[in-house]
Amino acid sequence: MKRLRSHASRRIFGLGSRRRTTEHSMPFAERSAFILHLVSKNALAFGLAALMVISIGLLMVNFVGQVLQSARLDARRAEMEAEVAAIRAENGRLTGLVEYTESPVYTEMVARSQLGFAREGDVVILSRSEPVTPPDFLPSTEELISPVLAPQPENWRLWWRAFFPG
Repeated sequence: MKRLRSHASRRIFGLGSRRRTTEHSMPFAERSAFILHLVSKNALAFGLAALMVISIGLLMVNFVGQVLQSARLDARRAEMEAEVAAIRAENGRLTGLVEYTESPVYTEMVARSQLGFAREGDVVILSRSEPVTPPDFLPSTEELISPVLAPQPENWRLWWRAFFPG
């Protein structure tokens, strides 16, 4: 008679060869002992499988977290690049404005419009409809006459008046 070979997985898990028995031939106590024996041998394999499943789950959670963080960082980088482009445009505009204000054209325009200067040979026409008032920066005659300055109150008194008027 030909001998049946046991399956490779039965050798890995420490199981003996498979015997066909009827359920009624083995009493309950023996069946329970046999199941406990199988569980004790397979506990290590079960523990390793559970550890692998938990490890794979943790790795997947970590991977998803890294993908989400990468997406957030990419969005932040795009915002920063847009902000840098806006700052560079503003810097270019301000550089052009500084070059214009330092040019002789701007100086002449300010001298003519704000200070009332004229070039040699220009004819200046003053309108009589608006009375000419002296500039605000000239001192009054009273200030010119009295060279002595009024004494300034102490600093703490100024603060006292600022917080408690009256």
